[in-house]
Amino acid sequence: MVPRKIHSEILTVLLIDLVDYTRQMSKADREKIHEIQDVLDALALPQFSHYGGKVIKKMGDAFLVTFRSATNAVLCGVALQTKFYEYSRKREYKLQIKVALHAGEVVHRNGDVYGDTINTTARIEGITKPGHIVFSEAVYLAMNQNEIPYLHLGLKKLKGLRRPVRLFRVKRVYDKILQRRLAWERRRKRLFRWLFTLVLIIILTSVGLYLYRNVFPLV
Repeated sequence: MVPRKIHSEILTVLLIDLVDYTRQMSKADREKIHEIQDVLDALALPQFSHYGGKVIKKMGDAFLVTFRSATNAVLCGVALQTKFYEYSRKREYKLQIKVALHAGEVVHRNGDVYGDTINTTARIEGITKPGHIVFSEAVYLAMNQNEIPYLHLGLKKLKGLRRPVRLFRVKRVYDKILQRRLAWERRRKRLFRWLFTLVLIIILTSVGLYLYRNVFPLV
């Protein structure tokens, strides 16, 4: 029996999920539900398109998107978090998202995608905190690591998976670790400027004294 040809390829899968959607919808009227969906589409869809993502499906408060470039997929996640953060910062009604990514073989069938890669992405999303972008080692190895600042989270046991998965998280400007590093960089620059000024003063003073003593010697 000849094995059936199955359409599959190696892709990076991105799953974006709106935080606390069920509770918000339980308190919203139909107009508010439509408004939230419109905002979700307006903020997310342009980013998917810009970074070369293909929207496979939308599931109420979530998008499943595939990318041929792992780097573009993670950069898309960064852009999404930035857009939602900027939107919510100016409004009383906050919209927070979680972004999870994994890379591997994806099986195509009737416009949908299947396989362990999809399941693993969903499991990663399940442990991702609001406002975070978490990706697997498979994404880490495939992406350009010089373009994206990241934190190593270590091996994590995910529900339904036999083996733990090594995970990483994109650093954010407001991460405590990054804040400390940025604060140290600012202090280092101030110290450097202060030392440079001090050395310059010492040099100019020394030159001035030398010239004064040689040009205008004491009688």
